[in-house]
Amino acid sequence: MLLLWCSIMFVNNLKAQNEIKHQTEELTSIQLGDYTGYLTKQSDSGIYEGGLDVLVYKVVELQDYRIQPGVHKEVIMIFGGDADHPDKFEDDKKMFLPDNAAFPITYVEKVYEGNKAMQDELGFAPRINQYTDGNRLVFLDGKIFVIKDWIDKDNYKLVSVMEHQAKKMGGLKKMKEVMKSPKKMKELQPHKMLQNYLDVAFVKQQEVYVQWMKDSSNAAIVENTELIRKLTIDAINKQRDDWRNSDEYRRIKERNQSATSSESKSLVTLVNRTGKDIYIYEEGSSNGSRVSVNGSGRFNCKKNQYYSFNGNSSASKGTQITNANQSCGRTITVK
Repeated sequence: MLLLWCSIMFVNNLKAQNEIKHQTEELTSIQLGDYTGYLTKQSDSGIYEGGLDVLVYKVVELQDYRIQPGVHKEVIMIFGGDADHPDKFEDDKKMFLPDNAAFPITYVEKVYEGNKAMQDELGFAPRINQYTDGNRLVFLDGKIFVIKDWIDKDNYKLVSVMEHQAKKMGGLKKMKEVMKSPKKMKELQPHKMLQNYLDVAFVKQQEVYVQWMKDSSNAAIVENTELIRKLTIDAINKQRDDWRNSDEYRRIKERNQSATSSESKSLVTLVNRTGKDIYIYEEGSSNGSRVSVNGSGRFNCKKNQYYSFNGNSSASKGTQITNANQSCGRTITVK
């Protein structure tokens, strides 16, 4: 009986691996356009709390992966834009690239090493970046699973599940979606859905990659990408060393230090330890500069400075904390 059960499990796992798609294949069901993010936060008892991500997410373009044209894609997205500042969407664009040349199971937030001239001359190599390599996407059944803090297939944080939004969602519609979202996530079971995919896909990734690398042309792609990365980084470092060792660099540094020293002679640093926000007023002024609790600011030491807890006050109504020309270059704590 045990042997039969083991045989059935083996056949089922083999079938699952044969049917599983890699992420570029899953991308064929991803549409361009706006996406709504359904939050996947759970209570301590595992109940989905629901909610919608208020930021803007949009799949802008699916273009050829420059290292393997025609094989994989570069996913270009407006990722986490502020709806009130569409003029800044260009700054919110991010690129996601496949995590594996043979069988990707996630797409990773990436940029290419070097500037355009280097890329045109040498080619392309994704930058290894500990701060963004944990940001990943998984595409499943037309949905986009947003991951943060990725370490491996068993250690990551699922933030949200994004669905394509064919029409702009108005305020009333959003309110209804927020109300329905806990039930929607309970029915979808996104954590289980994602983990099931990663478990099976990871096994297949390892098997496919070993076979894929046996082809010398494939191995050459991996080797050449690493060579491009190394040469580009070496070239950037050499450029940096060259200009840091130049006479011009030394003169600039000396002048910057001189300017900083000169500036410090005309300023006083005020540190706020009052337990409240304070407002600093220069003698004769009714325009205060706020210094937050435990914060600090630099002010003109050539004039008397006063502080008040009132942002609509003036120097004449404040408490004096510095005397003109007596605190230059010093740090004074306001208690």
